[in-house]
Amino acid sequence: MSDEQHPVRANVGPGISERQAQVIDALSSSVAFKGKSSWTILRELPTGRRWGYFRDQLLARTLTAAAIAMVAVFLVVQFLTPKAPPKLYVAAVGEAIAVQDAATLQREVATALRLPEGRQGGVRIDAYFDLKKDGLSKLQAMLSAQEIDVIIANPQDFRTLAGYGYMTDLTDTLTAEQVSDYRRNLVRCPGFDDADHEDPEYNGAGKGATAPFGFQLATAGNWTKLPNASGTAMLGLAQESRNLATARRFVTFLEQ
Repeated sequence: MSDEQHPVRANVGPGISERQAQVIDALSSSVAFKGKSSWTILRELPTGRRWGYFRDQLLARTLTAAAIAMVAVFLVVQFLTPKAPPKLYVAAVGEAIAVQDAATLQREVATALRLPEGRQGGVRIDAYFDLKKDGLSKLQAMLSAQEIDVIIANPQDFRTLAGYGYMTDLTDTLTAEQVSDYRRNLVRCPGFDDADHEDPEYNGAGKGATAPFGFQLATAGNWTKLPNASGTAMLGLAQESRNLATARRFVTFLEQ
């Protein structure tokens, strides 16, 4: 074979084979680079040997570090980027409406109000508030965070929640025109008694002044057309709602 196919190594002397020369080179390199970092070794290697060393010693670690860095950046961006709050959040309690009908109503309301669907910046009709399980805790937590705008429930559950002080007086929160147009729909319920009492064990639930906290949905066209929506359900506007104007539009939509 020609010398071009098998170049003769410069350090191969009499009686030393090609393989022995490679071993000598490897041993010499390990001594020369002992105690140095992989990146220092990479910089000091001859140009022709750098890619092979990088591929064998550093490529996997470099790719792993890059992947970890990308994941970390993604998580930081997700954490620091504020999510758009809902424009309308409706809590449907108990058996006021079936899950399938809630999805249908959500789609129709979003279309009518020209809003996207979903919790982030849109319309959310949430039918997962079962008071027999953890629904009350979920409702209380979301009300405290000012995330709920409208509460819909059957009469018994509605009166219980109104008695806890979760609803507003609709003559104060609906527009004057709505109060006039829908006066027949307004339902009076006892509220929460938050007056100071000497007895620390006193519970004011349902012992407050009676006011029109409820809105009867029995004649609301866009509600009653849903096959599994309760015909006796009542609607209330939540205390501390951030989207009162949109909640009012929702009431008008239901009545159409």
